[in-house]
Amino acid sequence: MRTLGYAWFCFRLIGLLAGGVAAAQAQADGTLRWKSSVQGYITLSSPALSADGNTLYIGVERASGGRVVALPPDGIRPRWIRDLREPVDSSPAVGPDGTVYVGCVDGRLYALRPESGEIKWEVNTGGFVTSSPAIGADGTVYFGSAASKLHAVTAQGAVRWTFDTGGTIDSSPAIGADGTIYFGCNDRQLYAVNPDGTEKWRLAAGGRIFSSPAIGADGTIYVGAADQRLYAANPDGTLKWSYFTNGDIQSSPVLGADGTVYLASADAYFYALNPAGPDDLRLKWRTDIRSTTVSTAVVRADGAIIFGADDRRVRALGAATGAVLWTYQADDAIESSPTIAADGSIYVGSLDGFVHKLNGNGSPVSAVSAWPGFRRSPAHDGRAPARAGSGQLVNLATRARVEGSETLIAGFVVQGRERRAYLLRAAGPALAAFGLAGMADPRLNLFSGSAALGGNDNWGQNETSLAEGLSIPDTSTAVGAFPLPEGSRDAALLVPLPPGLYSSHLRSTDGRGGVVLAEIYDALGGDPTSRLVNLSTRGRVGVGENSLFAGVVVGGAGITRLLLRAVGPGLAPFGVGGLLARPAMAFYRSDGAGGQTLLRTNSGWSTGGIAQDLASAAVLVGAFPLPEGSADCAMVVEVMPGAYTIQVSGVGDTTGEALVEIYVLP
Repeated sequence: MRTLGYAWFCFRLIGLLAGGVAAAQAQADGTLRWKSSVQGYITLSSPALSADGNTLYIGVERASGGRVVALPPDGIRPRWIRDLREPVDSSPAVGPDGTVYVGCVDGRLYALRPESGEIKWEVNTGGFVTSSPAIGADGTVYFGSAASKLHAVTAQGAVRWTFDTGGTIDSSPAIGADGTIYFGCNDRQLYAVNPDGTEKWRLAAGGRIFSSPAIGADGTIYVGAADQRLYAANPDGTLKWSYFTNGDIQSSPVLGADGTVYLASADAYFYALNPAGPDDLRLKWRTDIRSTTVSTAVVRADGAIIFGADDRRVRALGAATGAVLWTYQADDAIESSPTIAADGSIYVGSLDGFVHKLNGNGSPVSAVSAWPGFRRSPAHDGRAPARAGSGQLVNLATRARVEGSETLIAGFVVQGRERRAYLLRAAGPALAAFGLAGMADPRLNLFSGSAALGGNDNWGQNETSLAEGLSIPDTSTAVGAFPLPEGSRDAALLVPLPPGLYSSHLRSTDGRGGVVLAEIYDALGGDPTSRLVNLSTRGRVGVGENSLFAGVVVGGAGITRLLLRAVGPGLAPFGVGGLLARPAMAFYRSDGAGGQTLLRTNSGWSTGGIAQDLASAAVLVGAFPLPEGSADCAMVVEVMPGAYTIQVSGVGDTTGEALVEIYVLP
């Protein structure tokens, strides 16, 4: 370990003076905040960030070997330096416990302690390692080597298996949601390997594959090759399509929030490709960057695409046309791929021997894109999250005040292949148990489009179950719903529904109105192929307890992504009057004991630098677009199983009509 001291401070001071930037100054998007010398050269290694974003790790080449450097956000003094025998071209990957994994030209994979850089263990492959490691869900580390092998090593440093290929592996592996490991090889093959080390399939390319694969939300694998083509492979190994660029593709493809495939080619163009549709419409645009590059782009939540190039420039391109938004110039070529921190800061290494930290505009890396940057995440784990089908909505609910002549309409979508039982309830009198003066006598009607499917008034006197073998009281208990008092005037309906779009209509039978709770429960649960995927409710937003509330219970396992929206002004084109002019949305997690924790807030969906993410998410789920710059609210959240609440209120205690929406994102 090299001792840190005055010499390093001088290098850092020179960097600040050369950049002419004080870290504390606010700067425009793409301008230098600081640059910090690593006393060597940064070639292919790209910066990875710790989970808290407070430490950046990067590999370095030196005349006398290599090193891994850990830098803090201010860049002034490294947290630690780990000198190694040979250059480090591999990009570090950060494990769930913070361990830093990195390959070295000396043929070893190193596991470094995050607090000190001390070597926990090392594995000798017998061939140099420039491939960057990927980290499986169980902690297994996968990487390639010049020994013509893909290696699988446990988090404790034990070799699980090796997989033989016909050539050097420079390509960095990518792990699918099902655990399949994808990587390219100099033997001109794209490989898919099962987690147990057996071959799943291989797809022949026309040239060696240096590029690292990217994995789409639908499981499509994208990778570039030296035959000047980008390949799109189906998860079963069949070729979906290929696109000729007229240049060797060494950078890795990345995906926009809308699925657009972005990549650079040695023909000095940067491409945006449409992943769907006929081949003659594949090209959306291409931008002449007048330089070659192996730097992989990163996509921000505002849609900007940022990458480095051999002409020493970092560029940001706009998603719509590929127009150059800004450029930043280093003192030497940039082969390293940029990384974006949560606060929007941009980190990139250069052959000039510096890590450059550029100011962003506050926009983070895209949260909607399936693969927005090199190795997918800022931690460089190279793993697609297990999202699609892993979680499901087992309960949706909306609470609002409904005046005597009004109807509360809660729309919901059932996804799947088979008919399935759902419990619908309209709770009014039962809300007294929670200290609320509920609607005295609600009625519930169910529709599919304009077709009436059934209804109920006063469930205790006239229980309505259209699902054979199921009763409303037993089902309410089974799904965890609070009991409706025996003989109450609350309404309930238990009905089998095929996949489709439905609406639950709630109104007051005695004309007095009041607060009412609309609920939809998956009566059976446990089958993610048939599930609730959307709730949309329009109602009047009052003040305090008369705000518009929506609740959701997420079941299943792993992460579920949700698009949440509160729409007021955006309803104007639909002829809705009395709109809530400035809605505010708050998102809470329930603790199971009656308490709630505030997780996110939003007022103004296009603020915060994530407008492109939110617009693309709306397209993915089929939601109507929100006007650009409107005061409507939206957010994308990733949630674990549990109960959550959305509260829609008016800024400054204003009132009016609004729509609250919950969508499951693919």
